Parts: sequence; structure tokens; C-alpha cells
Amino acid sequence: MTVLLTGATGFLGSRLLLSLLTTRERDVTVLGRGASSALRSRVLDALECVAPPGGVDAGARARLRCVSGDVGRPWLGLAPAVYGRLTEEADAIWHCAGDIALTGERERLFQTNVLGTQHLLRLAETAPPTCRLVHMSTVAVAGARRTGRIAEDDLVDCYGFETHYDESKYHSEMLVRDWARRLGRSAVVLRPSIVASDAHLPEKAPGHPLGVLGGMIDAVARGGAPGVPAGGLNGEVLRLRLRVPADATFNIVQDGYAAEAMLRIGHDAEHSDPGTRTFHIVNPVDTPMRLITSAVQARYPGLRLECTDRIPDPTATERFIASHLPGFLSYCHHTRRYDRAGAAALTGDLGDPPAIDQDYLTRALGFPGPGLAPFEPTGTDTCVVSA
Repeated sequence: MTVLLTGATGFLGSRLLLSLLTTRERDVTVLGRGASSALRSRVLDALECVAPPGGVDAGARARLRCVSGDVGRPWLGLAPAVYGRLTEEADAIWHCAGDIALTGERERLFQTNVLGTQHLLRLAETAPPTCRLVHMSTVAVAGARRTGRIAEDDLVDCYGFETHYDESKYHSEMLVRDWARRLGRSAVVLRPSIVASDAHLPEKAPGHPLGVLGGMIDAVARGGAPGVPAGGLNGEVLRLRLRVPADATFNIVQDGYAAEAMLRIGHDAEHSDPGTRTFHIVNPVDTPMRLITSAVQARYPGLRLECTDRIPDPTATERFIASHLPGFLSYCHHTRRYDRAGAAALTGDLGDPPAIDQDYLTRALGFPGPGLAPFEPTGTDTCVVSA
């Protein structure tokens, strides 16, 4: 029996795949776009980016199979014989594929995140009743609710949403809940907060939100933004105002902890009762915005970041930041907390992830050394559609 995994080339999916192949020694079938041979090459490249020194051993590679398909297409774009074989072989389905562009168009996000989930659920429905479904969601399904404590089973839309991404993930979760209730099946939903890595990632590795933020700041410091001299700051001082509260915080969780907690909950634990169980994969300690600004100013002494409630006359650089990071800036206004009792109960002796400090942020922001080419923004907070 095998684990069927989507999103294996993404930031989280590649880490989950590595552990499934190595520490859990599972056979894994990866479903993704493109010819199977090309998909396998992409998946192995993603694994090498996160593997320990020495890379992925032959045994793990032998347990990996790649199948060409597309969650955005009916029947996943598979031939009937292949579709049937996948449902017969799978004893677990991990759905991690998704479009995570915070500034993405609603239609595109719903096509991948909502319709893609619907297509996966149709496949899961034809799998044996014992086949486990694990769905990757996000704490952003809490939408525009800014205060209070979010229970792990909370899922409402009465507060509205900050972005189309939040809304698409909310509707995806609703589909999972309806599927489990209608069929009397069991489903596990994992909701991570901002997952980050402080490891040096190769250029071809999938990125994470803090890395995108660091690249944006680097673009400003090096002159890759409107209103900044082409050569960068060059000893000058640039005052950059951000429309965020001075006491803003973020929930940031380390990738190593997040992946292991997800596997202990989604793979190791028993979930035999019908219905959907939801788990917050979060840090018990929020990260203050002041640590991010301190890390930035330590790296770029000429850059002065100021948090303010109003920017009455924004500069070209401030408009550039606001247009490229609207999701990040809107999340800065949240003071809500996330309950994690259910997740903590199933992660055993894993313990709590440590609080994020400034040294970790400096590495996670990925500031390059002198002489490297400036970051070229893509126009979104982050835009990755996993295989």
C-alpha cells in the first residue's frame, strides 16, 4: 500500500515527502503536472534541496513513484485504468498542492484550491473506506477575524476574508468537512501558520513567505524599487514607513517542527472515528514585528523601517512595498491566537517549537551577501503552484 501525495515539489510538500520516504519508509506515489520522467526529476530536485548531507539514498528513491496528472482537471487528468489503480493502492491521500499567491486572482485561486480539492475528494471517495485523507489548509481560513482565540475546529465566514487565498482555503476545508460527513469517513485537516526555514536554500528550492519578504527588502536596499537610486542606498539613509501597528506580531513556525508534527498527527496517530479533525500547526509564542525590523536594520543600516497607522503621502518606494505585499501587511493587524491543544496531544514527546529570535529571522529572511544580484519581484506576496 502507498501514500498518494500532491504538492510534492512545494515548500512543505517536499519536506513531508522526504520524511515519508525516509523516517517512515513508505512507498509514495506523487501526482503532479508534466510527463512522469520530468515530474520525477523535479521531485528529486526538490528532495535534494531539503535532504541532509549525502542526499536521498537509493532505498528512498526506489520507494518513490511519479504519476502525471493535474488536480485542476476532471478525474485529475488521468486515464481510467491509472485512476482506478491509484485508488486501489492508496491507504492514505495527502493533498498538499495549492496556489498560495496572496494577491492572486480569485478565479485562478479557486480553480486550483477549491476545484482541485473537489477533484481529489472524488478520487478519495472511490478509495477503500480505510484510506486516510489528510488535507493541507492554513490558519488563514480564520479570514479577517482580528481578535480572540481560534479553536481548532472553528470554521466560519462571518468575518469576511483578507485575501482571495484565505477564502479559497476556507471553501476547500468546507468541501472536506462535507465529504467526511456525507460518507461517514475520517479526514484530517492541518492548518499551519507561517512556516519558515533558516537554512540556506538553493536558488531552485521552493521558497517561503519570510524569504519573499527578505527578497523584497533586499530589492529596496539595492535599488530594485521605484524611488531608490540604481546603485542602492550607498551610505544614504532611507526611511520606509509600513502601515502596520508598532506592536504587530506574527505566528511563525519552523519547518522542521511543522513537518514532524504533521506526520505524527496525519500519519502516526489513529483517526478511526468518522468526521473531520482539525489541528493548528503553530508556534505557542508569536514573533514581534520589532524583531523583523531589527533584523532588517542590522543587515541594512541605512534602511529605517517605521511602523505607523497612517501613511498620508506615501513615497514611490512605500507604494511599491504596499502593492507587492498587501497580504503580509493586512495580516499585521491580527492579534488573534490559535488553540493547539489537539495538535499538542498527538505530537508526543516532540515538545513545543522554540520562540523565533532575531538570529533565526536574519537567516530566514535570506539576506544575500555583497555582490549578489538584486532580487527581482514577481508581483505577488508569494506565488507557488505546487505539483
